[in-house]
Amino acid sequence: MSTPQITKAASTKDATEIVVCGTGSIGLRHLRVLRDGLGLNPSALPTRAVRVSELRAEGIRTISAWQEAATSGPQFAIVASATSRHLADANEALAFGADVLVEKPLAPSATGISDLAKTAKRCGRRVFVACNLRFDAGLIRFREYLPEIGPVHAVRIECQSFLPEWRPGSDYRRAYSARPEEGGVLRDLIHEIDYAIWLFGAPSSLFARLKNSGVLGIESDDSADILWDTPSGASVSIRLDYVTRIGRRKMRAFGERGDLEWDYFGRRVSLALAGQPERTWATEQTRDEMMRDQAAAFLRCAGEGTTSSLATLEEGAFAVAVCDAARKSSALGRVEPVVDWRTS
Repeated sequence: MSTPQITKAASTKDATEIVVCGTGSIGLRHLRVLRDGLGLNPSALPTRAVRVSELRAEGIRTISAWQEAATSGPQFAIVASATSRHLADANEALAFGADVLVEKPLAPSATGISDLAKTAKRCGRRVFVACNLRFDAGLIRFREYLPEIGPVHAVRIECQSFLPEWRPGSDYRRAYSARPEEGGVLRDLIHEIDYAIWLFGAPSSLFARLKNSGVLGIESDDSADILWDTPSGASVSIRLDYVTRIGRRKMRAFGERGDLEWDYFGRRVSLALAGQPERTWATEQTRDEMMRDQAAAFLRCAGEGTTSSLATLEEGAFAVAVCDAARKSSALGRVEPVVDWRTS
């Protein structure tokens, strides 16, 4: 697979002009993708001092504060710190003149996101959200072939896995996923909420049920079921959980003329139209290639003012507002409206 083209300005950035804030597993992946996938030389801004020697051993330049970036400030920043720090770190990056890509979710709740939007506008910079499944080759093909099945009347989305197997060698009970104030399956798997809205439109209200089964020994929600209607009247149902031993990540849309399915783990898309043989397309894209495409889009879009498939701040904020509505719906046992995040 060829390397995506990025603007000349972006392709010649030196080590001090693109900073990755946060060096956990996702931050390290961003650093590797920027360096090995796009040939850039990013700087790492660890939130834990213990990471400095490890990063330097891998040949990655580290800084201890934004002030150590270029005298003109970093032009690009990727915020991959803990979810609870996203807004503060993004605001700081904006203050130093960077366009920002924030890892999902944009924030633990919609509170404070409107202030981030105001800061970005005041600084004349842009903020995007890293919903990298928008760059998955299979999901892109799904989107391309969606019109083939005609008007959609139902969508079923499932993303189920087993949290203890996410990061072998680390204690999942000490990770952010286990903390109710910033983790939980609803926030962790916000990708599914984002692409459902991206493909089918935003809900005005929803019904949800969040549970903590107790089997994992964590305090955050380990399963979520969400139901809403799209603007066109299609029913969307989403199942998210941390407690399924045989992982699955699938979406199936049911239309007037047939069905379309995307299977992330199976790396394929299947189209079944009434009266016709099923057609299947396989994909071979790796996760690093998907993130490379997202990073290249970020560098292009921040510089050129376009959006491509990147999730904008507004889209990322709406997805968080959907999560807020889901938590409230589950707590009260009723349908809840999705509240405008700009009023939070």
